[in-house]
Amino acid sequence: MERTVLIPLANGFEEIEAVTLIDVLRRAQIRVISAGLDREVVVGAHGIALHVDMLLSDVVLDVCDMVVLPGGMPGAKHLAESDVVMNLLQVFDRDNKHIGAICAAPWALKNAGVLKDHYTCYPSFDTIINAPGYLSTCNVVRDHNIMTASGPAAAMEFALEIVKELCGEERYVSVKEALLFDAAL
Repeated sequence: MERTVLIPLANGFEEIEAVTLIDVLRRAQIRVISAGLDREVVVGAHGIALHVDMLLSDVVLDVCDMVVLPGGMPGAKHLAESDVVMNLLQVFDRDNKHIGAICAAPWALKNAGVLKDHYTCYPSFDTIINAPGYLSTCNVVRDHNIMTASGPAAAMEFALEIVKELCGEERYVSVKEALLFDAAL
């Protein structure tokens, strides 16, 4: 069964996180839909422009198994302040679908009221998120249907954990080995 992951992007997104997620998930044969919050060409925090697959308003949510929010500033702020993203997160949580956020993006999960008891994020953003349960020593945290990650250096691990969650151990190991992930550590 093909899995589909939605990755919303807003101007100021963290390029390492977004591109790593898209690349690793596609290597795992997961369909990835990159969706611009309000434009078809989205510019990252470091000036790298990405042409997205479609606008977020055009995505059919029923086909998506997971939504994953990259961090970066001010991209995470734009996502956290978007009514469209808040609604999307609440619908996914209500339907017990997978939700992921890395770096500053758990801020949007908090604003949408879907953040669970335990999470991680970019250091210092725990004070902006202002929720108990911050785990500062973890790269990736799972709590119910929510998966969070700490920041750019954790992007590969986060993407691989998403592969494991959606596709199982066998595909996770296959993609991880092909990427020489353990050898890089």
